[in-house]
This record gives sequence, C-alpha cells and structure tokens, in this order.
Amino acid sequence: MIAPVLYSGLSLDRSHPTRRGGDIAELMRRQGARFTLYWRGRQLVSGTPPKVRWLDRAYGLRLAEATQGTCLLLGEDETGPLLALDISALDGGEQGPEMGGNWVWLRSVGGLLAAQDAGLLAYARGMLIWREKTRFCANCGGALLFQDSGHSAKCVNEACGSLHFPRTDPAIIMLVTDSLGRALLGRQPQWTPGMFSCLAGFVEPGESLEDAVAREVWEEAGIRVNSTTYVASQPWPFPSSLMIGFTASAFDAEPVADPHEIEEVRWFTRDEVRTFGEADRPGEGGRFLPRKDSIARVLVDGWLRG
Repeated sequence: MIAPVLYSGLSLDRSHPTRRGGDIAELMRRQGARFTLYWRGRQLVSGTPPKVRWLDRAYGLRLAEATQGTCLLLGEDETGPLLALDISALDGGEQGPEMGGNWVWLRSVGGLLAAQDAGLLAYARGMLIWREKTRFCANCGGALLFQDSGHSAKCVNEACGSLHFPRTDPAIIMLVTDSLGRALLGRQPQWTPGMFSCLAGFVEPGESLEDAVAREVWEEAGIRVNSTTYVASQPWPFPSSLMIGFTASAFDAEPVADPHEIEEVRWFTRDEVRTFGEADRPGEGGRFLPRKDSIARVLVDGWLRG
C-alpha cells in the first residue's frame, strides 16, 4: 500500500453537462459562484494551515471586468459554480495584489494544503497555464474561440475549424532496483547540488509506458530493465505533465550516466538512502531526497519501507 499521492484524488463534480457548451459569462453570474485566483504563476491561499482563498460572486465579477482575465469552470458543488480566474493583468509588486490572502507558488505549499485543496489548485493551475499558452490555432495560426466553459477552443477560420483541448504530457518515473535490493538514483546537473531522485522522462510517440521505462533507464544509466510494475500516477501541472510511476527490476550492471542529461547515477542501499536529508537540512555527503509533494518521493519512501 503506497502513501497518498499529492494533487491526485480530487473529489469534485466537474459538471460535464454544465461545462459542455456552457456560457462562462452566465456561469460567473450564477447564484453561489465562487472564484479561485491565479496571478503570474501564483495562487491565492489564506490561513494557517493554508487553504484555498475563495472570492464570492460580486468580488470575482469586479475582478474579471477590471482585468479581462481568463475565467473557466472547474466544477460545481452544492453552493454553485467553482471558477478559476487569471488576474495577472493587475499590478501587484513583489507580493501580488491585495486580496485578503497570500500569493504562493503551489509547490512551496502543496504539502501543507488539505488534499482536496491541493488537487483543486493543481487542476486550476494546469488549465490556466494551458489557456495562457494557447492563443492561436496550431494548424493554421488563426484566432481561437474558447468554448465549453473554457475547456476547449475552436479555430474561427472556417476553412480550418480545428479543435484544441487542454494539453497533458505523459511522463514516466521509476524506482529501479537490482538483485541486491539497491535503488538506482541519479541527479541532473541543473538540480540543486545534493539532490538525488528517481530516473524519469517523457513518453515518446509510438511507445507504451513500459517501453518508455526501459528506454529511459537505458539511455540515462546504461541499465537494462527486465520487468516493470505500475504503482500510481500524479497530476503535475509544472507546467502540464502527468507523472506515471513504476517500480522496475533491472539486470545487474554498473550504471553509466548519459553525459547530456545526467550528472551522476549510482546504486544506493536502503541504509545509505536513510542518511539522506531534506532540501533544507541535507544529510550525509550533502545529499537529500526530492520534496514530499512529488511522486518520486512516494516511490523512494515506499522502497525504504521495504
């Protein structure tokens, strides 16, 4: 049994019947509508421990009118529509515009949030980043008309008419072990010095997930995998991935790091990894594990528990 994976397990009525063909302007004015805010990559929380800071309909409508920012439907609850609003057009200095809360980077507080709040902010972030980056038709370069309450777009060029949907990039991440029970951990050169994590990579066209695991381990470490087992997945809107976690067993061999992507890769015993620390208090040799909000950490912690 693995530990819960942060950002997953969101219990929310995404309201497909309402969303499909929905008029976002009408939903914003509906009784009980509430808004969660996004500002230049950060999101609004309040309290200790932090939780989503919701704004009521009147306040949200005023902000939407003032900023002309993207707004989309996340879902509905018994009170009314739950909407995400991008107010990045507002000035706010380093701390962000005053909205009765704190503007935070989701990864900095994800582990402090209740699971449902973390999942909802990840959902909102992923959708708004897609909207932020999707401005023109990728087929013909034409303008886009957003529809379905902000969840799809159609090219206005009648000769094209292409449909566009939110992007999610599948990536595999794996905790690889050998016959001695050691784990294969590595680090990329751009990471903070001392951090070691599982190997990972994006799934390429024409690959199964298992094929991607085997290819990435071979490319990054020169190790051949002989079996893979699915563990769990994690929404990862940083900016638009779905992390798909595996354990894998490998043929015994000494790893060789890919010099283009990997700075160091090696086998570690459980006793060695138990000497690792956290980012704010590294352990022996200055080493530490990835943050606890990541599926990489879930995989490593599961292996440590044996």
